[in-house]
Amino acid sequence: MANPWDEWIPGVLNKRQMGELLDGGFITSSGSRPKLDHSSINLSLADEAYIMSKGSVKPSDPPYDRFVSKKIKRAQKISATDSVYKLEKQHTYVFKLQEKLEAPLREAGLIYGQATAKSTVGRVDVLARLIVDGMTTYEFFDPEGLQKGLGEMYLEITPITFDVSVRPDTSLSQLRLFCGDPRDVIVNSIPLYHTVFRDPSHKDESIAVSLGLATIGTNCSGIAFRSKSSPTASAPIPLYETSEKPNPCDYWNLEVADEHGRLHIQPDVFYILRSKEKLCVPKGVAIYCRASDETMGEMRIHYAGFVHPFFGRYREDGKEGTPLIFEVRGHQVPVSLADNEKMANLIFYRMSEDPEELSDEEKEEEAKGYGSQDLKLSKFFDRFPEGVRRNSDGTLEAAQK
Repeated sequence: MANPWDEWIPGVLNKRQMGELLDGGFITSSGSRPKLDHSSINLSLADEAYIMSKGSVKPSDPPYDRFVSKKIKRAQKISATDSVYKLEKQHTYVFKLQEKLEAPLREAGLIYGQATAKSTVGRVDVLARLIVDGMTTYEFFDPEGLQKGLGEMYLEITPITFDVSVRPDTSLSQLRLFCGDPRDVIVNSIPLYHTVFRDPSHKDESIAVSLGLATIGTNCSGIAFRSKSSPTASAPIPLYETSEKPNPCDYWNLEVADEHGRLHIQPDVFYILRSKEKLCVPKGVAIYCRASDETMGEMRIHYAGFVHPFFGRYREDGKEGTPLIFEVRGHQVPVSLADNEKMANLIFYRMSEDPEELSDEEKEEEAKGYGSQDLKLSKFFDRFPEGVRRNSDGTLEAAQK
């Protein structure tokens, strides 16, 4: 019996191709069928979790599954209350994932993987890094590494700014699959840049930060969100859908530029900003956003880096193009950030097969997600209260009636 990849050309796998891998049992799940995006598959937490008592441990030989089984006393399993795990900030945890890469796929010698935390997770300042059994690096696997392991996958989770909570079936990470080596399907083309940026003057893959005012709520504006050093609310932020979402005013301040039009990044503070450029991604291309320099001066940029086909093409306001979100953390000394400062580079990959055109319902779903975003918090937070205002110190609160 032929394998599905025998007919595929090199490139990023689309939803139909990933569905073939699931239907054929090449990727299995101990839970429900994983959700597929246009160019990635969601990975979900299993009910097997450990707190790393001595901090993060980089994946290395021997394969990671044997590290977990042999070092279990050093990685104490954390207890769950009502199937919910509380993850405290500044601590590292490891969860086994429900999905598994089965032997025929591992032995094919053709399938590569690249992972990243989902955008909703990065915007809460949570690091979530995939570990694939057999690999010695985070967030990636290749045929050589796959053949060394047993196909099990784990997620290392470190909340930085806020306490959070998760539960089994929560999806914090997404996996992009390639037929062939990702380096072989990178596209560098000025006409492609023109198409994606809708700007004939844009001649490279870089994107810059915007410090222009964005509207927050109905009548408030600012250039960046800044995490509160002491959140008003003490409950952990749930990283899953819930009927009662946290009030964003309890966790965030809103920044404006100084008299010189600059933003001051403070040490050990987390910021959410947006790109100057607006992207409009065609269906034959998938994008990875990588910081120009992960530690630019004395701040760290980490962006949930997948941009899928169709991003920015369908907005609720009917316009074309959507900015990307930058997640920035200050280091030891303050940094003065200027408008239009280069922040990241985009890597353009060819799709192995174009996704199908979206139905009207899918277009509406695309627009309601981050496709219509400007400066936007994670979807895990509630909407801003009606009449929210920014105080002189940057704090946000509902205006008095």
